[in-house]
Amino acid sequence: MILDSLQPEVTVTKPLFPLPLVLFPGGRLPLQIFEARYLDMVGQCMRDGEHFIVTMARSEGFADLGCEVSIRDFDRLDNGLLGILAVGERKQQLFNPRQRGDGLWLADAVDLPLESSDEISVEHAGLVGLLKSLQTHPTLRGLYSEIDYTDASEVGARLTELLPFDNEVKQSFFEMQDSGKRLRELESEVAKLQIQG
Repeated sequence: MILDSLQPEVTVTKPLFPLPLVLFPGGRLPLQIFEARYLDMVGQCMRDGEHFIVTMARSEGFADLGCEVSIRDFDRLDNGLLGILAVGERKQQLFNPRQRGDGLWLADAVDLPLESSDEISVEHAGLVGLLKSLQTHPTLRGLYSEIDYTDASEVGARLTELLPFDNEVKQSFFEMQDSGKRLRELESEVAKLQIQG
């Protein structure tokens, strides 16, 4: 938890979408919506121009830091389901989670401070190369049209989202506010992946 555990005086109540993943600001997440509670949530967000929060699901509950997302695109998919493209906007801390009768979770949310956008150092050139190679994968091609490979925060965020780390590791990277520290930790986790496989 980044902020003091006491709930701030000014919060906004928002719907939650717990998922087994971690999304950062700037992240792009295609979703298929089929449960009634989430169809209602998406419909209300689109009608009212509101956002919802993607938070990492756990076996018991979900993380108390998540990413507020906006709906950038929607379509009826070939399988008949509603498809949306959710885009991460900002990190938010969650307070007072409660569940509605239809199963939808709500929480009071407050924005976290923005990360500084530091220029990536030459020591992390390997991570930049790795991200560029991931972008050529067929499932990712077209998802991100523009990535700033000189921005330490963005490179760290995209690698955290895309690499096959345990979700708790990803969440720990999400909760970091220091982009340089995140990149150093990423170097360590990437080395572990290379040893394993």
